[in-house]
Amino acid sequence: MTSQAGNSLKVTRLIIEALKASQDGFGVFDQDDLLIFCNEELANNFGLNAHQALGKSFEDMLRISYASGTGVIADDDVDSMVKRAKASRLQQGFVSFESARAQGSWLKVSRLKTKNDYIYIYSTDITQLKKTESALREALLHVENLAATDSLTGISNRRHFIETGTIEFERSKRYQHSLSVLMLDIDHFKSINDTFGHQAGDQVLKAITECCSTLLRSSDSFGRLGGEEFSILLPDTDIEAAGTTAQRVLNAVAALKVNYDSQVIRFTTSIGVAQMSMQCKNLEELMNQSDEALYQAKHSGRNRMERYGGG
Repeated sequence: MTSQAGNSLKVTRLIIEALKASQDGFGVFDQDDLLIFCNEELANNFGLNAHQALGKSFEDMLRISYASGTGVIADDDVDSMVKRAKASRLQQGFVSFESARAQGSWLKVSRLKTKNDYIYIYSTDITQLKKTESALREALLHVENLAATDSLTGISNRRHFIETGTIEFERSKRYQHSLSVLMLDIDHFKSINDTFGHQAGDQVLKAITECCSTLLRSSDSFGRLGGEEFSILLPDTDIEAAGTTAQRVLNAVAALKVNYDSQVIRFTTSIGVAQMSMQCKNLEELMNQSDEALYQAKHSGRNRMERYGGG
């Protein structure tokens, strides 16, 4: 019996020594929420050492951490944070949460409150995991941007333009708001490629993209549909206002000069304009209407704007 008691005491001491040496944080609070055991790592979470932390209440440790700015990051309103923490610590059972520390590190904290109101705390550093999560989110965002963006011009590609345009079309139809579409095509673009080369053609595509972007509102959508064809979606815009925008684009593009290989490239564009009607079924139909108007502009001599239906 004595031997068993001795072995139990020995094991207990070994466990305590292991907890004290651990790089994870361990702590125990009594029924009055006073810290009766902790290792250095747990105390460091609050900007303290173990000797300083022992005997302090959880509220005291939070306030010390807030005041020093070296431990767990508290809210700007420390009183509100203390109030929430106290309310949470009244609940028995197991909870787990993440907590930010000073200088950008993160903890995963597990807390167990027993039936006799002791609270056991375990914390482990998850900074590297949080960095990995952040890197993955950034990588995912980058992939999503690549999937939505035309690689040459940096504006929406055809798929993304149609996706966002469809959402805007449904919104405009539902609330009976005006919606217009411009369809643009660079005049004689094949001749530019044949005369100056495809790299020069790429510079022309970039130049018209930058030019049009400066003329548009933040609510407008601008996309390259393919080749030298572009489209602009104008929410809350009727046919007259869309025609005014189209004319500004025509004038600005005609004034462009693209310097390439000691030569100056001048070019123009043709634009078709269409406004959504209540009979218009979907975005595809509206884009087809603006495409028909674009064809008419080309047929009528280029470097001009035509409205669908001659309006």
